[in-house]
This record gives sequence, C-alpha cells and structure tokens, in this order.
Amino acid sequence: GAFVDGEAVMPTPTIKRKRDFQAEDTGASKFCSGGCGSAPAGGGGFKAGMAINADSIGMRMRAPLETRSLNGWRCDNCTKLIGATVIARRGRTFEDAVVVQCDSGGLIRVRWEPSDNVASLRVDAPEMEWVAERHAALAVEPAEDTHYRRGTRVLAQWVDGRFYYATIQGQAAHERLSVEFEDGLRFQLDASCIRSLLDKPLVTPPPRGLSGGFGRGERSGGASHRLLTGGTWDIPTLGSNRTGARGPLAQAMSELEAVWRRSGTWEVEYEVAGIRGLLVCRDFLSVDEVRCLRRVFAAHQGWTMYEWGSVGRKNELSSVLQRLDFGLPDMTPEGVAAARSSTQPVGEPQQRIIEMLEGRLRCVFKRGTLWHECEVNMIQFSQIPGGQCLGHHHDRRDKWQEGIASVAWSSSTGEDDERGDVWTLGMQCGPSNNVQRSVDIPLPAGAAYMLSKGAQGRSRWCRKHKVAHESCTCCWMHGVWNPSERTRQSITMRAYDEEWGRPSSPEDEEEDAEPATPLRRSRRG
Repeated sequence: GAFVDGEAVMPTPTIKRKRDFQAEDTGASKFCSGGCGSAPAGGGGFKAGMAINADSIGMRMRAPLETRSLNGWRCDNCTKLIGATVIARRGRTFEDAVVVQCDSGGLIRVRWEPSDNVASLRVDAPEMEWVAERHAALAVEPAEDTHYRRGTRVLAQWVDGRFYYATIQGQAAHERLSVEFEDGLRFQLDASCIRSLLDKPLVTPPPRGLSGGFGRGERSGGASHRLLTGGTWDIPTLGSNRTGARGPLAQAMSELEAVWRRSGTWEVEYEVAGIRGLLVCRDFLSVDEVRCLRRVFAAHQGWTMYEWGSVGRKNELSSVLQRLDFGLPDMTPEGVAAARSSTQPVGEPQQRIIEMLEGRLRCVFKRGTLWHECEVNMIQFSQIPGGQCLGHHHDRRDKWQEGIASVAWSSSTGEDDERGDVWTLGMQCGPSNNVQRSVDIPLPAGAAYMLSKGAQGRSRWCRKHKVAHESCTCCWMHGVWNPSERTRQSITMRAYDEEWGRPSSPEDEEEDAEPATPLRRSRRG
C-alpha cells in the first residue's frame, strides 16, 4: 500500500470482502473497535488473534474507528496499546509516538510526538504513520513482564539514553542482563533499560529462570563492558533522545565524524617550559567532539587495569590507569610484560579514529618532528580515575619512532568547561634520586601535547644512548596527574618500529618492562 496525506491507501478488496467489511462497519458489534479484527468469545467474524492480509482490509482501515463497532467493544491487546506511548522506528531513528489504531497484519498506526531530531523535522513528514509491531516497543514496560528469554530481540537503552536493537545473551551479576547490540558490542544492563518489541505478547507468564540462560556460578560467553569506577559517565545526547537502527559504537562513530572539524585554526605552544620537543595545543578538541569521544569510549570493552605502585614524596598517590591497546599483531603494549597482556588488532572504528586524529595532529604540530618518516600504527585508550596518576616514566626508548602525541578530556562535564577539568602534565629530567629539573604544566580538558627529541627521550637523542626504560640525566620523563574527581580519558598515538620486534626470550621482556601488574582484565568477546 501507499500513504496519501498520512492515510493508508490499500488495494481495493474484492466485492465480497467489501460487503463483509461494510456489514461490519454498519451493524456490527462483533469486531474489536481497535481495528485488529478480533471478535469476542462466541462472536462471528475473525477469531481473536487471527491474522489476515493487510491488502484485504483496506475499507476497514480507512473507516473511522468510532464506526467500526457500535458498542465500542475492544480486545485486551488493543486496550493496552491504543493511547499508549511507544518507541517506534521512524526511518533510521526511534521516536516517541502514541498508538491510535491497530490492525490484524502486525501494524500499528501512531501519532508522532514532538521531536528535536532533525531527520524527522522535514516539511513533508506525516503526523501519523503505520509502523510494524516488530519495530516498536512500549515506552513503559509492563511491571509483570520482567523475564526475558535468551536470544530474544529487544530494544535496549544504552548509556547515552538512546534505544538500539539488541539480543538477550543471558543473566549477569547484580540482577542485570547481558545484551549484544547489532554492532557486536556486549553490555550489561538493568532490566528497566530493556523493552520488548510489540510483535511479542505484551504479557506472558514468567518462566522459571531465564530460558537458555546460565546456571549459578556460570558466566556468559564474551566480554561485557561495565561502567568503570572512579568517575561518573555524563553522556549528553546530540539531537533526538531516540537513536538509529544501528549499534552504539557505529552510532557514536557516525556522530563523531559528523562533528569532527576538518579544518580550522589552532594555537600551538613550542618548547613549553623550555623543554626541547614539547609542544602543546590547549584547544585541540571542541565540546561536541569530546561528547562523541565519551560515547566511543563507553562503547569499547576489554579494559585492563594496571598499577605501577605509589608515587609522591610520601607515596600518597597510586599510579593506576585502565587501558586498551590496539596495534600490529607482533606489538606488545607499552610498559607491560608480553606474557601479561596483549594488543588488540586495529579494527575499522579504531582505524577511523587514527585517520581523523592523525590528520589533525600532523596539521597542528607540523613544525614538530611528528611522524615525518613513518605512519601511525597503534592507538592507546587510557582512563585515569580521579585523584590518581601515571608516574614519571619513559615510553620505551628504542621501540617507538619519533613523535608521541596524546589528547585528553574528562569523562563528564566540568564545573567551568563542558569538556571536563584541568589535569597536569608532569615533566622530570633525571631519575627520582637525582632530579635535575621538574616542571608541572596544567592543561585544560580537550588539550593535546606532543613529545619528541629530548622530551620523548628516544635512544637516538640520549647522550648516553640509554634503551628500554633506563633513566638518564639528559632526557625528560613524563607523567600525568589527575586532581579532579572525574576520570581523565585520553588517546595516545605512536609509530611502532616494526624492526624492533619482540625480544629473543620472555625473560628479556620481563627484565626491560616496567613492573606493571594487571589488577583486572575483562574477557574479550
């Protein structure tokens, strides 16, 4: 069928079927006034729940609801649906709507609620439309419908407040459910964040336990990303509060590319604090870019927590961070023993981030020696909880090519800056027992910095040609301090020297690596 002025226009039914519908509309108290074609017990006409072809009900579809049944009888299903608020698919987005009519072909007619979604504000957008029940769910889930079968397709609300198609995977800890979105992301959600699609019965007898689920003490296959401790997620919504028919990571990447600035003017500070090879750009990221990057971080899984002991004059600070490393198959993560961690392959989302960041970093820091003779082949996502730090250190001095760049922001809006709170880049020349010079550089959220030459401390620039993580008195070490209550999130990019390769034996790597001990590592799906 087609739509004309918001009304459904179906092919003309046969003469006999037309007479049947005219009889229903004129005398008829035996059909549901909601339009689903159901009949009360003992009545004639269509049986309750019987489906008929939508092409054969054109006359009844176009007839006003109040003329369909003189006594206004309505079945239980239509009673629950008509007038109820639903989350219905509108193109590639989900929008709030009110059900005004049902039919027996798995469709509902909805009236759209006001929306700030630009895609749905086109001039010719109809006020009412027919939507398939498999693309809609009640905005408020019935209280008695609290059990879901494994493999059931649902709508799930992610941390950005939006709904996406997902599939129930099983039970999780703390009475949560594990779901998998269309882009492969697995997540653990409260049952209150899940909505059943309307092509399933609105109310079903709750089964004993979760059908196809996991027994006590068993875990679901694959990793489920959990909100990390040490900070709160503040994920403001861009546009509508209902999202597209894609997974959270795919949606976050699309929004990031939409707001990413391909050109502009950025101010750069060179030789900051007199340190050769240290460049800073304090306004590298915009507010919208930071909002999208927070969503990208939230959609990643498999985070690992590392601890490098305590730092500070009185060992009052813990050197702790959570990290994800993406790179070449033979590359080991920076500062971590090979036997204790692994690098994830660079996927399509990470490659798109590399391309966006690398293009801008090369443009902004073009006067620096940033990846002049090499290409970026690794990317690291890091999170430092509030009140913690990453102590002074060298990135392995003989492993990376010239140039290390990093950009950082907070996991939630700051009091004075929507991008987050100020953090400190600490630079120290010489080991802790022989410090030649120490500088603390406060930087705002959204800032980027670049290390090269003496600030990076590669073996090539060291007068004593130190390697690995060896200290000297001529090169600078760097560290990060997060005095905020919010988690500091950052992306670091390096160029791995492929000729460096792995050490000849695991013992060599253990000897060269910093004493990092993973506290917790989520299983990857």
